[in-house]
Amino acid sequence: MAAVERGESTRILVEKEVLDDQDLIDLDKLPQLTDLLLDNAASEFHASGVAALAELANLQHLRIRGRGINIECLRELATLKSLRILNVPQGDFSDAGLEVLAEMPNLESLRFGSPLVTDEGMKTLARFPAIRQLHLIDVPITDAGLAELARIDRLQSLYIDGGNITDAGWDELFRQRPRLHVHVNQQHLDRDPHKHPH
Repeated sequence: MAAVERGESTRILVEKEVLDDQDLIDLDKLPQLTDLLLDNAASEFHASGVAALAELANLQHLRIRGRGINIECLRELATLKSLRILNVPQGDFSDAGLEVLAEMPNLESLRFGSPLVTDEGMKTLARFPAIRQLHLIDVPITDAGLAELARIDRLQSLYIDGGNITDAGWDELFRQRPRLHVHVNQQHLDRDPHKHPH
């Protein structure tokens, strides 16, 4: 925080310390912050703490690996119009949470996990105005949800960890979107015509 206050950095990365809402509230005096990466999965937050992030008018990249990110938290995050990258792998929200984020004008990359999101939520993702990269973690989508994602013309990269997609569903995706970069469970799907080692 001190480096950001002095103008020496615009980035905060917290890897080991367990954080809470008060830690987020303490950030509200750092409007120059562009990247906030909170990587301790044992941290837990609530809407009262996340609301303080609304003061970060220049925030472009937000990663919260901790718990507690529900629809109320997403409502607060949706006010961050500068946000381009949002990563919340331990989400606790349903399709309605994606509705809350749908009007974010600059959100290009969304990585989230939530077992409560369904195929219906994939229809909402198609409405995101700037989305180019999606990463779904343990979201129980099926072939029907994958078909909705295939309709997002601006989508360049799709990562899915988990899900209930059949071989036929993947084949149809690659038929419709042969240039889409796809990873399944952290690797290229064997059906991906562009698979390569990483």
